[in-house]
Amino acid sequence: MAENLPPRRKRRSKQGVPQADVSQDPPPVDVHPSIATLRGSHRAAHPDEGTILEAASHLLMVYEWPINCPRFMEGLRMLGLDCVSQLQYIRMDHNLLTALVERWSPQTNSFHLPVGEMSITLQDVALILGLHIDGPALVGHNVVGAGRRWLSWPDCCDDLLGQHPQRDVVYVDPFNPRVSSKFRMGQAQAQTCLPLRWLRWTFYRDSYLDMNELDFWRHLRAYVLFLMGTYLLPDTSGCEIHLRFLPLLEDLGLFSTYSLGGAVLAHLYRELAEATKPKRANIAGCIHLLQIWCWERLHVGRPTLHVPQQVSLDGLSVGYRWNQQFIRQLPAGSLSSYRDELDGLLDSQVTWEPYTTEIMSQVPDICLSGRFIWLARVPLVSWTRVEWHLPDRVLRQFGFVPTIDLHPMEPKFVRVDGRGKSDTDWLVYYLHYIGLWEDRTSHITEGTPLGDDTKHLIQHYLQWFRSWATLYMLRPTSTPPTTYYPRSPSERYLRQYLLDTQRAVQPLLSSNDFSDAENVIRRIGELALDVCREIHIPDDHYTEEVHTGFTEDVQAGFTESISTPVFVDPYSMGAGPSSFQDSGPGHDYFSYPTQQHSPARVEDDILPVTVQVEQHLLRDRPVRPPQHYTPGSDALPHRGRRRR
Repeated sequence: MAENLPPRRKRRSKQGVPQADVSQDPPPVDVHPSIATLRGSHRAAHPDEGTILEAASHLLMVYEWPINCPRFMEGLRMLGLDCVSQLQYIRMDHNLLTALVERWSPQTNSFHLPVGEMSITLQDVALILGLHIDGPALVGHNVVGAGRRWLSWPDCCDDLLGQHPQRDVVYVDPFNPRVSSKFRMGQAQAQTCLPLRWLRWTFYRDSYLDMNELDFWRHLRAYVLFLMGTYLLPDTSGCEIHLRFLPLLEDLGLFSTYSLGGAVLAHLYRELAEATKPKRANIAGCIHLLQIWCWERLHVGRPTLHVPQQVSLDGLSVGYRWNQQFIRQLPAGSLSSYRDELDGLLDSQVTWEPYTTEIMSQVPDICLSGRFIWLARVPLVSWTRVEWHLPDRVLRQFGFVPTIDLHPMEPKFVRVDGRGKSDTDWLVYYLHYIGLWEDRTSHITEGTPLGDDTKHLIQHYLQWFRSWATLYMLRPTSTPPTTYYPRSPSERYLRQYLLDTQRAVQPLLSSNDFSDAENVIRRIGELALDVCREIHIPDDHYTEEVHTGFTEDVQAGFTESISTPVFVDPYSMGAGPSSFQDSGPGHDYFSYPTQQHSPARVEDDILPVTVQVEQHLLRDRPVRPPQHYTPGSDALPHRGRRRR
């Protein structure tokens, strides 16, 4: 019967072209791609369905391999890893990481925030981690297999580490002799990975002073592999490290010249792109770098330190001042609260240039050795992965005016990895990108320094950016909320100020008798001063003259203000921008008789440009449902997380 069947037709695409004839080239990359253009492939399109991302970084395991031997520390200093070894474990804020990933655009390798694009750059890697960023790309030839230097990966381990995991050997934890286990090299029959616990259990020593030269270098190689697998280049397994990096450690002097920082950043870029997938439940890469970067530049989720002033770095990298010993309290915000804070992020809440001259003078030389390529617009190579470093999209982080003259990442750029390509020679596969990296000094981005005469350019950039970018993650409700629940002490103070003001003004306005207006205004002034004492509100427009005049007016009783009420702009009295939608004064409590009084309002063109933009942004924010619980509490039932 098969002979009587008609021949099958080729499936045609929507354009009517057979699929076999359709070009396999990737679609061109848009210059200004919004997160919304990714539609359902980005977790931001499913805010109520995605899970909280769990970090696969195991800096706690690094903390469990303490290094106190002077000889070993000198070896790490030779490799440029002494700053990383001094960083301590910090508790990951998974809700904050998830909120950041929701704003990550894989098409631009940047976070899309209401204040513009921001990203982790080579500057952040060098100053936070203290890694070498200027040097050859971290990639090499295939040296394991038939006809190559080593026949198998166990042979490579025996040569460079002195041993490899044996399946029939029971290993004991040196910190707890009651714990034992058997290990095997992972990745099925290929045996291309080493267990991280095996490295720590086998090569940890209290002192390395009495070792001969060969054994010492083997232990140093094992620690570097352990550091890369647990902290710098971890994958989602969280328990293994690929052996592709081991041959590069044969010559430790040569390894110290590689751009390890560039590889760490490329790996983190790729993991952020993978984490944007809606069904992804964990995130790998150097998450420690991501969280400290957020603390340095944004106020959102920033912990409270024991000493508010700057911590002396003592020749270490910037990440040292966020060690656990200096943190007094880490905020426990919910995902919804972090979304709301990022939705309402203002320019005054961002530290665009956290690395001051004082900090630069304290960091070691390795942090500044590659400063001339901080603005290089080049591809970053991490063996099987390539990602683009695009500082031209975040020029404001370097003290330059942001520009709208941007170029796409690359028209035919496709993200690939090592799955199914075990025999690929990546040094040849990425020859084009490696060539661009080697010529990195020819691709330095230039910009115009920020100044008082460039503020209008920033506003022009923000207007252009907000015309196409996705700014808000929380959707507006169909009906406005009728109840508000304050979530922080500052909001409780403001709420109490509003209620007390309403109680004081209501009797005055309901009777149309202004004989007691002087006492009422004095009372409102006292309440405002109490709020200023309790809440620190940074405002560049607040001056001592305004404060002094305000106090004198309160003492004088505002005699002239009674006859002609004047609505004063809140920015002129030291109050920061509101977090709520600006709907104007209410008619229930703050309505004067129009036939007797005509309030004189401050014209928009009198306000500074920054204030006008922030007010416009706040008015455009959608109304969000209230939270009927305190973030971080157990007021709501929690369901167990289910991994897919």
